Amino acid sequence: MTIVLGVIAVMVMFGFVVVIHETGHFFIAKKMKVRVMNFSLGFGPELFGWTGKKFSFGSKSQDKGMEDETRYSVRPIPFGGFVKMAGEEISESTGASDEFFSKKWYERIGIVAAGPAMNYISAFLIFMFVIIIWGVQYQRPVVKFVEKDMPAFSSGLEAGDEIVAINGETIEDAHRVSEMVKSSENNELLFSIKRDDSILDIRITPEYDKKVKTARIGIVYDMASEPITVKVGPVKAVKEAFNQVVFWTVMPLKYLYMKLMLFEAPAEVSGPVGIMRAAYFMAKLGPKAFLTFIAIVSVALGMLNLLPIPIVDGGHIMFYLFEGISGRPLNTKVIQFANSVGFALLITLMVYATYQDIKREKNGFWKKIETVKPADGVK
Repeated sequence: MTIVLGVIAVMVMFGFVVVIHETGHFFIAKKMKVRVMNFSLGFGPELFGWTGKKFSFGSKSQDKGMEDETRYSVRPIPFGGFVKMAGEEISESTGASDEFFSKKWYERIGIVAAGPAMNYISAFLIFMFVIIIWGVQYQRPVVKFVEKDMPAFSSGLEAGDEIVAINGETIEDAHRVSEMVKSSENNELLFSIKRDDSILDIRITPEYDKKVKTARIGIVYDMASEPITVKVGPVKAVKEAFNQVVFWTVMPLKYLYMKLMLFEAPAEVSGPVGIMRAAYFMAKLGPKAFLTFIAIVSVALGMLNLLPIPIVDGGHIMFYLFEGISGRPLNTKVIQFANSVGFALLITLMVYATYQDIKREKNGFWKKIETVKPADGVK
């Protein structure tokens, strides 16, 4: 039964973030009077679908004379979905008024940007709902990894240590540690550390890192550690929900930037396998953890699609902005080449992320994670 519920949880998570994303494209396309030919959840051959009020199994059962109506379908590969619009490829465009490329460049940007926007809006609403019901969840400042030749390592900080105070100020949120470190370049800080059952005082002086252009002490937090929860009012809930959206957007970007500057592989990334494993684990922790995870994945999907990478939404936005600024139509060959490069980049990233997922499975990462006690209020 637990496995069945886990599978359902994974399907709900992927289904929600994908449907929300594609719904954004769909509604704005309809608003712009673009003919939407297909709205699909999943990839691969159609399992079942309907056109208007006509429901049928198999894509070949679509009634003739109804081609102009949207075909809604469900497909077997759940890692995505798509909205197929008339004339959305330059090579397919006939110049009809209801085609995608017949619309002005800024209207096309609106259609493309609507998908990521819906992911962000839905994540904000979920975060706010969770905060109102259960309270604000702060990331406990537990150290997972200490970089060699950095101030934290030199001062004796170890993996597993929890930062409970800095200069006498009680610390409940890892974000607060980062704020204090960044503002204390070359200024000694007194860290009170919980190690096993003892409290230790360690003096650490943050150093400016030229590669990432900020003061650092060289630690990575354990994102799987038990969080701290604090009850707040509705006004605070709105602010904190917004902060959560910002945090889960900025934090991964900072991580990737830091790894790029340090010429290190981003070993913490996860692919579909890792995301499914995490969704299963979060579902077992209860509705609070599961809803929070859905919101985080929704932010991640929105952020990924806004990156200026060809083939994703951000790449298309970049092309249309160039068209608007230059006043020239897009070059079909350039777009096709850029999309091929973008596709290859995304496939490479997915293969690498899946490799990291498999490594974590072999190392028993998830078995260790499942020994972590759920937070207060999560059953």
